[in-house]
Amino acid sequence: MEAGWTLSDVWILRSIGGVDSLRGSPLRGVIAAADYLNHAIPQEDEFAAAVSRLAAAGLVEFDVAADRYWLTAAGQSSAAHRGTFSAGLAALPEPPPASPPQALPAGVFSAAVTSYLHGST
Repeated sequence: MEAGWTLSDVWILRSIGGVDSLRGSPLRGVIAAADYLNHAIPQEDEFAAAVSRLAAAGLVEFDVAADRYWLTAAGQSSAAHRGTFSAGLAALPEPPPASPPQALPAGVFSAAVTSYLHGST
């Protein structure tokens, strides 16, 4: 895993914060927000690495079993939500030490993408 922040980290941070900040967002919702923000769907490894770095930095939390991703108080107040993705990248705190990304159970990410693309729930 990369040691520093990437533009994808800002993209995923904003995508997680762009859906349901009270109950957390389902993965399908995060993917929809990511597509809205960047006109693209993140790759599974890109998403997993970003979520792992953001969680290690205390900006997001998640519960894969409950299919929920949410911003922490620090994530909600982060200046990384403002401006371009590059400006958001510059606003992130010191990156956490590199660690292996959080792996999603097999098929979970692709099922969420398919659900989003085909409009099913």
